[in-house]
Amino acid sequence: LISQFSAMPSMTSRAPAVPMKAWRLEEDHRIQRQLIWKSWPPTARWCIRLTFFQISSCVLTHLGWTVGPAYQAYNEDEMELFSIARYVLMVPLMLVTVYNLVEWCTRRNLRALVISHVCMIEFSVKISYYSLMSVGYGQAYQNQRAYDVRPIYATRFIGWAFAVPILLFMNLYPLLDQHHPLEALMRILPQQAASAAYCWACFLGCVVTDPLMGWYLNTLGCVAYVVVIADEMVLVYYSILETSQPILKGYSVIVKECVFLVYTFVWLFGNWGFATSYSCQRFYTVTDISVKSAMAALLFFYWNVSGERTASKAEVKEE
Repeated sequence: LISQFSAMPSMTSRAPAVPMKAWRLEEDHRIQRQLIWKSWPPTARWCIRLTFFQISSCVLTHLGWTVGPAYQAYNEDEMELFSIARYVLMVPLMLVTVYNLVEWCTRRNLRALVISHVCMIEFSVKISYYSLMSVGYGQAYQNQRAYDVRPIYATRFIGWAFAVPILLFMNLYPLLDQHHPLEALMRILPQQAASAAYCWACFLGCVVTDPLMGWYLNTLGCVAYVVVIADEMVLVYYSILETSQPILKGYSVIVKECVFLVYTFVWLFGNWGFATSYSCQRFYTVTDISVKSAMAALLFFYWNVSGERTASKAEVKEE
């Protein structure tokens, strides 16, 4: 993947591209990594730094601290909620699949095909971990940061570690529709890496028995989330005026971030005892379904409602 971007200019500058043939084969990987690093704004670089810092802290915690006991009891209401969610999520998955087949058989718009595949992966991940949790494979641990005895599901956080980065691509890729999909992925990658890492850090911070280490990991995850938001604001600032339908795409980013902020507060309020375990799980489940379905529906409007106007701006330059 890195070899595709030796000629990639900065997403935030107008610097001319450096041709791949200018570099000797033995120097490619080192110089390409330097070019990619320099093409990112400072906020993206901090996302990468925090990713490595979170991973190091989590590995150190696994090696030197004790994780709390498993949660043995099962809440039947939560199990029923998870079971309903997996069936509801099959509806948007089928709709996206039909859209993908129709697009493939008619226009074969590259960006529409790419994003429909991404949506299919997103819904498949959601269905997978809700199916596991609904049949008792949620890998529940006792939440050590909560004021009461409640479960925290490792399966959900593992699913989020995959689903959140995919959702970031779904949400931000339309803003970069003037770029090749792989170039857009490379720009969003720092946010995706930091997001996957803060899912791990926040889960581990809730199950480690040492409260000091637990709140340190939770705080580190929240800091990483703030930096991800900052990098997202930089990306939107430099891309919003170059893309088609900027108002609609800008509102979609704002809505997604507002929901994610509410996610964070519900998680914290649950730990502080202001919301029951079932209330938190119900909120997570409803927003999982609604936000992902809304993002998928918006993607349909991006590349279909405006017709030729959008398609012309999203045309891929062939070498």
